[in-house]
Amino acid sequence: MKNAFQLFLHDLKNIKRTPSFIILLLGLSILPSFYAWFNLKSSWDPYSNTEYLKVAVINHDTGSEIQGKKVNVGNQLVTNLKDNKKFGWVFTDDLKEANKQLEYGNYYAIIHIPKHFSEDVTSILRKKPKRAHIDYKVNQKINAIAPKMTNAGATAITQSLNEKFVDSATKALLDESNRVGIKIQDKLPLYHKIENSVYEAEKAIPEMEKFKKTVNKIDSHQGDITKYADEFYQLSQFEGKINDGAGKLIKANEHAADINAAGQMIININNNMPQIENALQKANTIEQKFPQINDAVAKGIQATSTAQSAITGAQGAMPGVHEKINNAQNITEGAQNATTDAERLLENGTETKNKNSTETSLPSDEDPSSEQASSENATTEQPSSDNNTKKKVNQTEALKKPDLLPAKKALNDGLLAISELTKEEAAATQDTINQLDELSKQNPGSSEVLAKNIEVYKHNLEQSIAYYNEVIKLMNQAQKLGLGDTSKINAQLNQSIDALTKLNTSLDTTLSGARGNGKVNFDNSAIQSALKALSSLEAFASADMKQILTDGLATIDSNLDTIAGKLSNASQFANDVDRILADAVQITSNAHQTLLTINAELPALEQKFSRINQTAQANFPTFKSKVGEASNFVQSELPSVLGDLNRLSNFAANDLPSVMAKYNEASKLLQNNLPGAQDKIHELAVFSNEKLPGIEKEIKQAADKFRELDKNDTFNKLIKLLRNDLEDQSDYFAEPIQLDETQVFPIPNYGSASAPFYTALALWVGALLSGNLLTTELKDKSLIGRFSLREIYLGRMILFLLLSVAQSTIVVLGNLFILDAYAKHPVYNVLFAILVGLAFTIMVYTLVSLLGNIGKAIAIVIMVLQIAGGGGTFPIQVTPKFFQTIHPFLPFTYAVDLLREAVGGIVPEIAFSKLGMLYLIAALTFAFGLALKPKFEPIKKGFYARSKASNLVE
Repeated sequence: MKNAFQLFLHDLKNIKRTPSFIILLLGLSILPSFYAWFNLKSSWDPYSNTEYLKVAVINHDTGSEIQGKKVNVGNQLVTNLKDNKKFGWVFTDDLKEANKQLEYGNYYAIIHIPKHFSEDVTSILRKKPKRAHIDYKVNQKINAIAPKMTNAGATAITQSLNEKFVDSATKALLDESNRVGIKIQDKLPLYHKIENSVYEAEKAIPEMEKFKKTVNKIDSHQGDITKYADEFYQLSQFEGKINDGAGKLIKANEHAADINAAGQMIININNNMPQIENALQKANTIEQKFPQINDAVAKGIQATSTAQSAITGAQGAMPGVHEKINNAQNITEGAQNATTDAERLLENGTETKNKNSTETSLPSDEDPSSEQASSENATTEQPSSDNNTKKKVNQTEALKKPDLLPAKKALNDGLLAISELTKEEAAATQDTINQLDELSKQNPGSSEVLAKNIEVYKHNLEQSIAYYNEVIKLMNQAQKLGLGDTSKINAQLNQSIDALTKLNTSLDTTLSGARGNGKVNFDNSAIQSALKALSSLEAFASADMKQILTDGLATIDSNLDTIAGKLSNASQFANDVDRILADAVQITSNAHQTLLTINAELPALEQKFSRINQTAQANFPTFKSKVGEASNFVQSELPSVLGDLNRLSNFAANDLPSVMAKYNEASKLLQNNLPGAQDKIHELAVFSNEKLPGIEKEIKQAADKFRELDKNDTFNKLIKLLRNDLEDQSDYFAEPIQLDETQVFPIPNYGSASAPFYTALALWVGALLSGNLLTTELKDKSLIGRFSLREIYLGRMILFLLLSVAQSTIVVLGNLFILDAYAKHPVYNVLFAILVGLAFTIMVYTLVSLLGNIGKAIAIVIMVLQIAGGGGTFPIQVTPKFFQTIHPFLPFTYAVDLLREAVGGIVPEIAFSKLGMLYLIAALTFAFGLALKPKFEPIKKGFYARSKASNLVE
């Protein structure tokens, strides 16, 4: 081993002496990376660019008519596809040209909607439903993957149409249930007529028995026929009743088809009972949300009430401030008037003053010089007196800082109350949007109840937007007052307004769908953006907003001396505070009144919903039971009843006239030709004994069936349930099953998912390049004989392994930083790549060292087998049996799986097992090479000599 390391050091010295070889090593380090990078970049995310795949759509649908309304499903499909950006849809009417462009490869596929498409879709509403078809053609020759992509798009189209059709059919079923109740109720008079006819026939049975006994008696006493002739004549009095009963039976049988159709409707309702029951279960979930709504409204009322109290209290301090300002203004006006009078006196001049002085001094005999001096002093002192007067005016005009402190405190209380209310408003609006978010996750179908709920949500959002706009106006007034920079507050409020406006606009589309004008779609992005903005606003109002207002109020506090120093400033300040507090009162009052209105309406709404739901829940078991009973009767017993009725009707229509005719004939014969009448009497007796008992039995059975129906009041109860309960439940539809998908070890794109395979492939290619461009032999003749073959094998391998480390590091770092490939554990990704590269290098190096060019060829063959059999692209289970068989023995099997652990997420047991298997193969290869190097060397040299003699190999 020591000699092997000395050989490695010798190789390093040779590399240092040859700069061009260093360039070769750099190339060998980087070149394999290109293999991985170019392949990954070209297939990074092909499914995100399918909008460039041209798919022609040819709509020849002529439409259909349903209940007097024109329907064109093909046009609706084209409209939906125009909004679909998954493929490059090309809409054309020329099917022949589209087929031509498909063959030329300009279109990847064509979708043809036939002219009878709408007719077939709506055939379910007719007697003979027919499956609708969409013609789909794809050019398989253009590309291997493109047909799969376009086929997925076509499948999605048909699935969407099927879902819409099921939704419409469900609604139609519930509507039809209501109409069935009406139809059954309309048929009740006919039903009662049939019932009464059967009862009348049953009542006539004793008379029939009397008739039978009489005929038999006459027949048994043929010898005494003359004696009984008078009794026989009396039988004719029953003919009218018999014919009347027969007519009623015939009329009843004529409506048997209507009764049977009504029975089939009952069976259909019973078959769809699980969907109706599921809709009722959904109603309980909605009802459980009302307490949360009530709590949120109550909290809002409490918050606005608290804010109103705080602001109203703040307003109470302002009259005192205004009183002090008014007093100061009055004093100032008095002082200004005194100043004006003094100035007027000065304008009269010295003459007036001297005159006044002389007049006042003459009685005292004072010295004239003294008078002059006095006059001069007066003149000299006049400006001083004027200045003193103005000074008094200025001093009178000024206020003290304590005089304005109540106004500042009122402003503080009002603004902080608005801040607290803003926080509560943001929290309440978040609750509203959370309810909307929860509703969207239920994937509801269109209904009047859903439309009403969305209208309520829109109204609440609009109220919140209006409130935030009012707060912005209030902040602008506060800033003008000198409160400081409120732009941060306004920016936060505007952010919430924008998010709520976007959400409110998206609900217009949702509301339209809920009203039956399209699919019910919720903009989940707008919902999440609004929740994020309101959460930020709530946190901001709790801390930052209060801090900004507090700092601004401190600025005002420091400027109160300046404001108080001039009455005009003080008066303006007080008026601004009044204005801000008035606006604040208006804002809180509006919010409070809105919440009171909502709070007043909620109990009635909750009570109405609860009443409907409770009624539906309470009556549903009875409804379900009665429908089941009626369905069982229709399926098991009604056919027998209708069969009996039909036989009776046939007898009354066909046989009874013949019987009565025979009776009349017999009576005439009895009167006209008594001896011949004996034969006819005998025939009538035979009929009475053989057929009449069966007829009587069938009449009794039919009457018993009608009595059973009357006893249970089946039809009336069924009508009541169909017409009352189903009307209340018409807005509840069965929803499709939702698939909740959870991704385990998610990888964001196809390129990152393919990185393990292409990285492993690049490392194998790197080992092949090293084996082709670098020698495994000892070329320095001066060293021949100093090292054994095993030492040469080990010493030269060190250089190959170091080169492999460089190749592995460059490939993975390029994946991460140049291609921005995803890796859950990037450090392990680099480490695993180095370990894989080392294992691959040991294998390829050993093959080349032992077998030379043959070893290189074998390494290439192994690489080719590993591309298909390593499970790097397709699951190994979908490959042919041969590749599944060799899969466990290929290094790629474990190398790719090991790299996938670092990309998707490491499961330690898997990582250790894959690494262990990979290095087991590498260890066996290394041991094989070390042991057999001396034995394979002569074989390799002999083959090389023979190959070189061809002058065709290096």
